Amino acid sequence: MVYKVASELDSESLGAYVISQANTASDVLAVMLLQKQFGMTVDSGKLMRVVPLFETLNDLKNSPEQLETLFRTTSYVGSINGKQEVMVGYSDSAKDAGRLAACWAQYTAQEAMTKVAKKYGVELTFFHGKGGTVGRGGNPALYRAILSHPPNTINGRFRVTEQGEMIRQNFGDLEIAQRSLDIYTAALLREAFIKRVEPKQEWRDEMERVSEVSCNSYRHTVREDPRFVPYFRQATPELELGKLNIGSRPAKRNPKGGVESLRAIPWTFAWAQTRMHLSAWLGVGDGLSPSDEKDKALLREMYEEWPWFREIISLISMLISKTDFSITQHYDDLLVDPKLMSLGDEVREKLVQTRRAVIDISGR
Repeated sequence: MVYKVASELDSESLGAYVISQANTASDVLAVMLLQKQFGMTVDSGKLMRVVPLFETLNDLKNSPEQLETLFRTTSYVGSINGKQEVMVGYSDSAKDAGRLAACWAQYTAQEAMTKVAKKYGVELTFFHGKGGTVGRGGNPALYRAILSHPPNTINGRFRVTEQGEMIRQNFGDLEIAQRSLDIYTAALLREAFIKRVEPKQEWRDEMERVSEVSCNSYRHTVREDPRFVPYFRQATPELELGKLNIGSRPAKRNPKGGVESLRAIPWTFAWAQTRMHLSAWLGVGDGLSPSDEKDKALLREMYEEWPWFREIISLISMLISKTDFSITQHYDDLLVDPKLMSLGDEVREKLVQTRRAVIDISGR
């Protein structure tokens, strides 16, 4: 029914067909086949560009392989006119693996996908699925955020989501909208004409270590600790947010699912309400607290010389400064079962560790 209606619309009515949670190349090919069945072809002028959305850690890591499969498919390459758009998910990848692991996976996936596209002569455009908050991939320093993207992945083409309250904040007034577009334009022009910092191999190796340690720490708390889900639901207004009729989509993908099915927006907002901001920093402290002094020195070097890494640390530092122990403790005292309060104490200890690690690396 969806494709029948789409096939009857004017060719300019619809843009991209974004496939959420794209896991395999067949997800893309299935949409192309369904369009063909309803006459939405290159010849008819109604073919929508199909955009896979890679939004979990595994999806990001497997994304180059999926593009390789698509570009080896003759019928597919013949229908895309040498152009491919890929959406990178920031919110759900951070919710899946933690902030640092997600950021590094996004970085390396974009690099690898760019190489695959170049190999097959395809013009690749990344569509960055970011939210407004840091925990959902946002960055208030828009100009620096664009310049911190991986080198050779923009090439004058940049697409990004503007969601919810950010639409009004950045485009709600004519003068503000013009200023926002000026910043986008200036950053894209500068990115095209300056020499970008390419990460050294030792920096990449260190990020692999940091990513693995931080991801394991994050998932140990969120997925493996049996106290976490009941603590989360008692200490935050997650359940209440799900009842508010203010979003464009349900709070959960699966109504009967747990935290893993919760969308990134209520996940982030729930922790923001308690001033814990857990979604933006959990796992970071362990990743940035190596026992080897050589690793510590290398992290400081990365902060000083690598804009991408420095921007991540600066954002985490900004979020940490907004946390408030007194408020999070007050929520625990009023709402949390005494048997679960030990987890709240442990999480706050991790926050202290993260603060120390960020200060140690940045020097401030």
